[in-house]
Order: sequence, then C-alpha cells, then structure tokens
Amino acid sequence: MKLTVLTVFICIYLKSVSSLFCYWNTGCPYKYFSSKTPYNAVRGDIRDSVAKLKGCEPVSIWGLFRHGKRNPGIDFGKSMRDALIIKDYVIASYMNGNSSLCAQDIQNLRNYVIDDEMFNKVHQLSDEGYQDMVAIGSRLKEAYPKFLSNLEKGSYTFRSAFGNWMEKSCKGFVSGLQEILDVEPATTDFDIIAPYTTCGKYQRDIKKNLDTYAETFKYQETSEFLAAKDRIQRRLGIDYILTNDNITSLYDICRYTSSDKMSPWCAMFTTEDLKVLEYIGDLRHYYRNGYGNSINQVLGQIPLTDLLKSFQLAKAGNGKKIVSYFTHATMIDMVYTSLNLFKDDIPLTAAHRSPERKWRSSKFSVFSANLMAVLNRCGHDDMTEYKVVFYLNEEPLIPLCKEGVCTWEEFEDMLKTMSVNTDICEFKSVPYI
Repeated sequence: MKLTVLTVFICIYLKSVSSLFCYWNTGCPYKYFSSKTPYNAVRGDIRDSVAKLKGCEPVSIWGLFRHGKRNPGIDFGKSMRDALIIKDYVIASYMNGNSSLCAQDIQNLRNYVIDDEMFNKVHQLSDEGYQDMVAIGSRLKEAYPKFLSNLEKGSYTFRSAFGNWMEKSCKGFVSGLQEILDVEPATTDFDIIAPYTTCGKYQRDIKKNLDTYAETFKYQETSEFLAAKDRIQRRLGIDYILTNDNITSLYDICRYTSSDKMSPWCAMFTTEDLKVLEYIGDLRHYYRNGYGNSINQVLGQIPLTDLLKSFQLAKAGNGKKIVSYFTHATMIDMVYTSLNLFKDDIPLTAAHRSPERKWRSSKFSVFSANLMAVLNRCGHDDMTEYKVVFYLNEEPLIPLCKEGVCTWEEFEDMLKTMSVNTDICEFKSVPYI
C-alpha cells in the first residue's frame, strides 16, 4: 500500500509526543499480524495498478488466491476461549491502579462482546472474509470490464482446494465478477493447488515434525521475546502469571477480532510487542512453507506448471479467459519460494530479527492474499508479441521482471524447468480436513 509523506509524519509525530501508549487513539495502529493480517491492511487496487500496455489487450488471466478471513480451528479456538477470562483480570487490575492501559482502552475492552460464531463455527469463512473475496472479484471485473463480460462456458475455470472456507471464498470471488458462472467441485485427492495435503513426506517430515518449529521455540527463549513478555505482564498489571500459551492466545484474539476497525484486545500489546509476536509467525511460515525446507520449493512448482500450460494454450488460441484457484497460505508461500521471491541473503533464525527482512508473512500471506498473472497480446498480426504482468495483492510484482512486465521469453524461461514432481512425497498421506 502507498503511504503519503504526511501520513508517515503524523504517525511518527504521534508516537514521539505520547509517553503513554494508548491504543485507541494511536492514529497508526500496527496491523501486521503474520498470516492473520486483514487484507485491506496491505492490498493494492488492481483498478489503479493494472499495467496499461500500449497496443496490448488481455488474452488470459490466471490467479492463485488464499481464502478470506476465517474463524479459528478447534484447538486455537479452545485456547482463545479459555484466555477470555484474562479480560476480567485486566479490568480489575486497572481499577486497582496497577495497569498502564489507558482508560478508553479499558472501556472498549469492557464493552467488547465476543462473537460466539467465531468459536462455534470452526474454520468457517467470516462475513468479512467473504466480502473481501467479493470485492477482489468486483475490482478485477472493473479493471477488465470488456474482457470479463459475457464469459461463456468453457472459457473459464474456478476451483478451490477442499474445505468449506475455501469453497465459499471461491463463490464470493465469482459473485464479485457479476456473472452467472459454474464453479468446479473441490477434491480430497491429489490436487495441484494443494499437493502438500496428500504428500506423505511433507506431512510427516515438515508439517507434523516439531523440528520444523525449532527456531520458533528458540526465539521464545531469547532476551527479545522475554522482554516483550515482561512488558505485556507489567502493562496488564495482573497477578495472573502469563505463560507463552496465554500470550499466544491473547494475540490470536487480537488478530482474529481485528479488521478495518481496531480491536480493543490489541491494546494489551505495544507496537514493539506486536512486532515480536509477528516474527514468530514469520519463522513458522519460513520453515514450514518457505525456504527453510527444500521440499517446499518443489511443491510450489506444481501450480506454476498449470500457469505455464494455461498461457501456452491461450497464446495458441486454445486457452481460457480466466483461471482462478483458491487455496491455503501454505500453497501461496510455496509458490513464492519457487519463484525465488522474498528470499533473504541470511536465513531467518531465532538469533536475529531483522526489521529489513524480505520474508514477511504479514505482507504476502495475509487473508485473501493473491498472485495474479495477465497474458497480453501486443502489436498487429504481422508483428505480434506477448507480455505477462504479475500482480501480488493487486500491485505489480516488480521483482520478477523489469518494471513488473515480462516478455514471453522471460516468462517461459522462468517456468519451463518446473514440474509436477510427486516422487519426492514418497507416499500418499490421508488429506486433513
């Protein structure tokens, strides 16, 4: 997102003149919550950022989308629900003069009513998540009004990975296109848009292996994390000794109840605390889905082979106008890794949290995150060339090609060595639901 100089100045000014951190009027609340970041906190607008290439017209659009904001799963939901009692301790602490929270933050926390649906409807797409997906589809339609009008059967593909929240995300996006279109059914078998769910080696050696999260556990023992933990304890001023699990649960409540509006649960943390907790998410994503394990790069190639094939067919006149897939953050991360995006020179570790790191799950693995590519035909019949523009969260993806625009040769060279290599999986696992 673009930030004006004036806005930056105001944010810095407010921070510098305020000795007591009041979340409710901070003016520039920190909204980067790793993979639970609201889409509107980072997105661009495809209507403004679409590359207007002179003498070119769109031929095909391909997109990979993460599902919209959803409710937590059973385990996370239970931990969050159990942590709600801490609210009473915080309010009592303030009344006794032991908390450093501001009066309005306490009032907002006291008045806040948790939506029980967040816990009762496990893994369900939230209303906000659905509307985000509708809005993405609507903006895409406005960016390409003529091209995406009157889509005929056979000229499009819309499909999600298995899971109610992903299927509803797909339907929301299609609804935003304002066309009556068919959506293909999801599958629990091997799927190019979620191959890791049936990949035995990945499930056994990466996702379910505690060694994958070693750096995360180490970070929670560092002086930086312990200092944040102490700050939170002193800020709340409660006798209840907070464990790491308590802090994680409070953080989850903060980020699941955050949207375009500020959540009073986030008042329990300073901006620096939120940055520390955000890094835990980065470490998890880095080793579970990203550069921390080599299998992730191989699995990330699988949907990219579909992108290449889709545009090759479109270039030959046999492709589809739009192909859109809806999946998990895991797949999105793996694709970034295969494209060599957001790769730091030094691997992420518990020993050092670099503010300048490229791997920021809060920027590219957010709710409703998306990677879109648009194939353009340029010139006349006697001098026709093709160009591909990539977009990340509705902004041109500059790092892939010069000014974000790839020649056909650059695009093909980038993807032609990628393959659907399932041998690396060793055995087929039962997909999780």
